[in-house]
Amino acid sequence: MIHTYGCPMHLGVGDTGLIKSLDYLNNRFDQLQIHVIPEIQEKEENLPNLKNLNSVASTCQSIAAYAYQVLQNQETPLFIAGDHSAAMGSVSASSVYTQEMYGEETGLIWIDAHPDINTDSTTATGNIHGMPVAALLGKGEKRLTQFLTEQPKLKPRNVVMLGLRDIDPPEQVTLDTLGIRYYTYDDICRQGLTACLKESIAYLSHLTAVHISFDIDSMNPKWMPGVSVPVPHGFTPEEVHHIFDALIPALPVISYDIVEFNMVHDREDKTADFVMELASQIHKLHVPSVSSEKSKRFA
Repeated sequence: MIHTYGCPMHLGVGDTGLIKSLDYLNNRFDQLQIHVIPEIQEKEENLPNLKNLNSVASTCQSIAAYAYQVLQNQETPLFIAGDHSAAMGSVSASSVYTQEMYGEETGLIWIDAHPDINTDSTTATGNIHGMPVAALLGKGEKRLTQFLTEQPKLKPRNVVMLGLRDIDPPEQVTLDTLGIRYYTYDDICRQGLTACLKESIAYLSHLTAVHISFDIDSMNPKWMPGVSVPVPHGFTPEEVHHIFDALIPALPVISYDIVEFNMVHDREDKTADFVMELASQIHKLHVPSVSSEKSKRFA
């Protein structure tokens, strides 16, 4: 069973349009029934390279605790969030749950225009929504790496990124140094989406659990304008549906993110309607998670 929850995180990027976006989705689509975890606002130290650190850290800790409980209840979390910093909480829960229950590592498929692998020492903006993958790998500010446990939540060999087209120079160095598997949007256009998906599935097929984190800004803003940081070009709606059609049946997906829907920038509800379409697709395609399958074997 899929459990849909969300958080209107905006402090990782500072765009106030994200604050009411979950409420908007809940009001527009009764069937979504997103359980909303509130953003926590703490007193800040005004660090230029870690904007809103205290608030983002507290909120992600709350997200992680909630998602972990959902997994313990043998449900599959579908997280619909504001900015992508919130994924530090959702992915941490998937990783810790898989490690504690089965002693195994978690894979991550990061579908995004940005690799989000900056740290406080490489960031050009100080916005934490550009740091979640680094934090999940145990890099950067310690308060962002220790949700639920002190250990890194991911290993570079278990990460695949799809659709990148805005990579900061220090991020490129990190991607290359760590050997992370990634496909830029240009790579996908050259090689073909189906071929890249087959390679990604094969690359992660040895894992017991995979988390899919989807950022709407991986898509062409011509089709999906309702995001905070649009980047030219990118996936079409048909390509995104193809991605999920391919990944969900082929991999042991235990949790999902859909992030960065910003109602203020949307036009004619194009992006809002797509969020509903994608959530419905996930509900339709989702296969039994590792937790439910393994619980039968361990019973």
